Amino acid sequence: MMNDRLLTVYAPPVEEDITAGSDLAAILVNALRRNRIDLKDGDILVIASKVVSKADGRLRSVKDRAEFEDLVKDSSNHLVAERTYASGSTVQIVRTHSGTVQAAAGLDQSNSSGAVVLHPQDSDDSAQKLRLRVEESFSVRIGVVISDTISRPWRIGVGDFALGLSGFSGLDDQRGKPDDDGRMQSVTVRAVADEIAAAADLVKGSSRGLPMALVRGAGGYLDNGQAGAKALSRDLGEDWFRYGHVEAIHRGLGVTKLPGRAAAGDNSDDILERVSRAIRVVRAGTTRTPGQAAWRMRIEGSGSRITLAPSDSPATPQAGGPPLLEAMVGLGSLVERMHTALFAEDLSATTKWEWAEGELGAFPRGVRINIGLINH
Repeated sequence: MMNDRLLTVYAPPVEEDITAGSDLAAILVNALRRNRIDLKDGDILVIASKVVSKADGRLRSVKDRAEFEDLVKDSSNHLVAERTYASGSTVQIVRTHSGTVQAAAGLDQSNSSGAVVLHPQDSDDSAQKLRLRVEESFSVRIGVVISDTISRPWRIGVGDFALGLSGFSGLDDQRGKPDDDGRMQSVTVRAVADEIAAAADLVKGSSRGLPMALVRGAGGYLDNGQAGAKALSRDLGEDWFRYGHVEAIHRGLGVTKLPGRAAAGDNSDDILERVSRAIRVVRAGTTRTPGQAAWRMRIEGSGSRITLAPSDSPATPQAGGPPLLEAMVGLGSLVERMHTALFAEDLSATTKWEWAEGELGAFPRGVRINIGLINH
């Protein structure tokens, strides 16, 4: 079957309320028939994941924002980035159990009477079951996409993507095929299931009683693909952006759990807050260099300077070496770690060393790190 040069998308109204235990397939079939839609071979139905979850009873109650954030953690297996806002809420970008990367693990509280709507347990399986029921009712061969909303790393705004999929592979692999100039393509793989979901999102909306859209003209993509929408999610090892830039630096400094408040999502943290967080990160992280405990760090000038001076307690050996030599090595390592942590806060740093004369020559007695903003 070839694709048409004309793509049409229509969202028939669904009048029934969809609640836990609803026969979603029957409701969708009734909506199609009520609107006198005769499905054809090659049609693709795009269904909002929220109504699939509601029908499956995938709802949870939370008392406050803290419980919601705990639910996000339970619904994910990898933290990508975390930011805070003036309201006191924390927003996490996470990798969900199904492999998608979404804000708040894709959990949704809109149009659900205050409950939190979880993802379907297995969106590909749900798409498969719905497809078989609808195909039986209309004696046709169709595709089904279960869609959800996702943000995009390099773009403002959100759009829909394929969370679940049945009836076609969802990827149009152009590698090894010639382009219009006859050159073999080597990298192009089109995410057609996501494009179809995004097109459907322009007309449907579960808040308006339009949780389903019929896409006609893309039947050429239907095949016997069995991989489902999971095949559209990159494996963690192949994901170049598995951490946010701040989180990647923190991991490099040995911090797996950020002490204190995460960075502001709207870049509203003042310099004092950023410098304080950088110091917490440096202190909390693991390091292979001894001697850092011999130095204390102090913020001056509302965050414009950090001074490193000998701590009040005598230096003690940590790696079996002379305490003074270990302290000098530790100071150099501490300065470099501090510069790295400040860079994660969009802060520049210049270092001025202070020297003292001893029996064996000059040795560092402290450091001043002057801080400024990085201009992007």
